[in-house]
Amino acid sequence: MSEQKTYPASALRDFARAALRAAACPHEHAQITAEILIESNLRGVDTHGVFLCDNYCRRLQRGLMNPRPKLTFEKTRAATGILDGDRGLGQVATYHAMTHAIELAKAGGVGVVAVRNSNHFGAAAYYAQMAARQGCLGMLWSHGESDVVPFGGKRKFFGTNPICFAAPAGYNTPMYTADMATSQVAFGKIRAAGLAGKEIPAGWALDKDGNVLTHPPSQAAELAEVSAVPMAGAKGYGVSVFIELTCSALTGMPFGPHIVRKFDNWQQQAALGHYVQVIDVEAFMPLDAFRRNVDKMFAELKACPTAPGFDEVLLPGEPELRTQARREREGCPIPSEVHQLLSDLGAELGVEFPE
Repeated sequence: MSEQKTYPASALRDFARAALRAAACPHEHAQITAEILIESNLRGVDTHGVFLCDNYCRRLQRGLMNPRPKLTFEKTRAATGILDGDRGLGQVATYHAMTHAIELAKAGGVGVVAVRNSNHFGAAAYYAQMAARQGCLGMLWSHGESDVVPFGGKRKFFGTNPICFAAPAGYNTPMYTADMATSQVAFGKIRAAGLAGKEIPAGWALDKDGNVLTHPPSQAAELAEVSAVPMAGAKGYGVSVFIELTCSALTGMPFGPHIVRKFDNWQQQAALGHYVQVIDVEAFMPLDAFRRNVDKMFAELKACPTAPGFDEVLLPGEPELRTQARREREGCPIPSEVHQLLSDLGAELGVEFPE
């Protein structure tokens, strides 16, 4: 296993912001993106954290992402709108899309925003939690570059197509957050295992011939031939297809195999679509009553007898909340290979990676 060093979240956030600024992003965009990246590190989702700063900055430098996009929002109906990200950072486009969706929901009970001309937006939980903190139910999903075989197929077609839901906390329970890929695991976990020379469980991935893979390759060209598999077989596949419909057919963006691969394609710009929806709880009942209902449900859920091998019944998102509390105290672990990657990036940009 690679060695790890632990860094305060504030130091990682400062580095990410400074690196993005050095790659020509305006302060607000660098601030939003750095905040969302490091939030992923705090929650333990390190594949979507500061590690991505290298890829983003290099794509920005090469003109494959727009460092200074002119975001535009068009309200199409009373509760719907379209946000055009102008090929900029996906975090910026999605942050503003969620902000608009919350405003629409507060005015009309529900708000839906489709995003087009965006890029990879990192981990989805941050945006859904924005809605939950405003007393709303938040949900969003995205398509992505082709990494997952269709059910019954052996050639990858759709992305890992993540989906996320969040709801306001009760008074005695943590916020509900379910953030997941519609593949068995996010492809970033397969990639990270390959780069670190680690084994993965059978059932996560297939090789180029459709055989079960447990030792992913470490080279980028070979990793590009690895496929993830849908979660829950045909069920996960069905959800993934619907996500693709709302993020590509509904937005006019490319689908599946036609989406640019951010780690492998260094000649073309990407153009992703996302779907964001918010429901205001108070359009249906007082928020206070909803919170009491949540507390009652979660208290009974937590009291369920545990199966052999389990110490407790956890709520969706509860492990990440615990990790976040611990890492806010102790710092975020960064593997040596990521440290080297970001140190090299910082040296090129004139931004020192923290020691």
